Amino acid sequence: MLVNAVQRYMVFGLIFIGISLTAYLVLEWVEGYQITTTEYYGLRNAGGVIYILSLILGFGHYLVAFYVVILSPISWLLRKYVRFPMMRTFIYMVGFGWGGLWVFDLMYSPYFVNGYHLNRMSSIWIFAIAGLVYAIVENKIWRRGQMQNEQKAT
Repeated sequence: MLVNAVQRYMVFGLIFIGISLTAYLVLEWVEGYQITTTEYYGLRNAGGVIYILSLILGFGHYLVAFYVVILSPISWLLRKYVRFPMMRTFIYMVGFGWGGLWVFDLMYSPYFVNGYHLNRMSSIWIFAIAGLVYAIVENKIWRRGQMQNEQKAT
């Protein structure tokens, strides 16, 4: 199905964007629903379709740039030098969790964090789970590619 590594990394980019946007929505559903003022336009106030479009338009280009410049080289290096899948999974989880802190700080100002008692740990856990999902999907796609290459060789 996927012929070479470039096509795989393009698919991984789409998967990364889908997983990240899903994590944003889950974070908004968990933490943003606690904000009940009209000063904040989140999923509850703006509506689902408008909020998803604002996420795509607001964060989409950052996600593409982040994947192309940072995550794809890291993924390539991890695939090349880290032989244990569990270690790669742990690295992805830590990296995505750390990115969840950054996203939390972008999405919610200190006024909302203090006023509505929002929890940063939920963002870390949501994005760490997103990293786990990304690592599992990446591993399955690479294994499928290896199996296809072995079948072609025989």
